[in-house]
Amino acid sequence: MRALSARTVAALALITVLVAALCACSGPSPRNLLRSIDDGAVIVGVKVDQPGLGLRGPDGAVSGFDADVARYVVRSLAAARGRAEPRITWRETPTSQREKLIDNGEVDAVVASYSIDAARAEQVAFAGPYLTTRQGLLVRRDETAIGTVSDLGRDRTLCSVTGSTSASTVKSLLPGVRLTEFDTYSACVDALGRGNVDAVTTDEVILAGFAQQRPGVFRLVDMPLPKDTCIDGRLRGAGTPFAVERYGIGLARGDDAVRDAVNAALRTMIESGEWERSLRRAVGDAEAERTLERDGRGDELIARIGNLDFVDATSAPCAAR
Repeated sequence: MRALSARTVAALALITVLVAALCACSGPSPRNLLRSIDDGAVIVGVKVDQPGLGLRGPDGAVSGFDADVARYVVRSLAAARGRAEPRITWRETPTSQREKLIDNGEVDAVVASYSIDAARAEQVAFAGPYLTTRQGLLVRRDETAIGTVSDLGRDRTLCSVTGSTSASTVKSLLPGVRLTEFDTYSACVDALGRGNVDAVTTDEVILAGFAQQRPGVFRLVDMPLPKDTCIDGRLRGAGTPFAVERYGIGLARGDDAVRDAVNAALRTMIESGEWERSLRRAVGDAEAERTLERDGRGDELIARIGNLDFVDATSAPCAAR
């Protein structure tokens, strides 16, 4: 076979480089929840190790409030579009990977205790919020020496996940507390049950799920700030929560029709009463009632769906020293 000329070899090499560059630029693209529903198969990102919110059982099924919300939304959207209920594949979604999985098109939506904040809202679109929760403490039920967060300052051990800003805030306010960190909250709760730590801190709804899983073993303690405190450069008043988290459904940016449809489904879930029934199944009547008393019912909850004004709301800046 006749050898290729130097000019031909150079041209082929250039074509190869251009094709490779085009492939690299195309990359994966985000999925569209409505199109996936029409196609009959949906992928939802969830937590699989949080009782009450998202927990994978031995049979592979996922249960919990977040899973119930996802199922209702998908079922409602399918019915509104005249489609059969699609198959849902549950994709485990660690906190650090939520935005990446949406952007890479590996999930249609993320329903995974996904707190809405300004940084995340720049990367993904949010429907909701569908649940408001606060930072709290979980202690053993027979523990009588911890009635407020201030009691942790007496040479107590607090557990949270590695890198948790909430645990670091408690430690800075209460220098006497010892901070123990694990990779998961389930590891913290196991340590609490064995008496190796004195309290666990994270969102109350997560803690309530663990308490519901093991009735009579644990109890929740509120976490109001014991004094006026500067947190992340903003002044927080005594008696206010350490943190308020508002959970949303993460979607790909740029398609308002998908976000608006999901918001409509969330409103219908609240109106139907299924939202409250699911919450009570997830965290028990006592914690569900406390949530409803603090954060409203019915029309109040519905009015918050689609309203993300809180993302830009700030408290007063801390005074310069």
